[in-house]
Amino acid sequence: MTTQFNDRRVMLAEFPIKSEKRDEFLQYTTENLALSRSAAGNIEFDILIDEARSDQVFFYEVWESAEAQRAYMAWRVERGDLNILMTFLAGEPKFTALRRIES
Repeated sequence: MTTQFNDRRVMLAEFPIKSEKRDEFLQYTTENLALSRSAAGNIEFDILIDEARSDQVFFYEVWESAEAQRAYMAWRVERGDLNILMTFLAGEPKFTALRRIES
């Protein structure tokens, strides 16, 4: 049996937020959510909050391809959005790239 993978890229980004910056972070990211969702190749983009740890926020992203996701990240870096995002963080963000196994 050969394992087949879907070409889509699923990204899970975890952000440890400074507690005093949480509301400002959520406002900033939700204001920019429409831009993320309208990016070329984006299928889904959600902002999720860990109910047990309110200082942990996740981005769940589904992209048509790894190339589409990389182009989006390059665009965000060029705009300076990642620098702004880092000002809200209490530590390093964690990024996980995932691929769905087809059955």
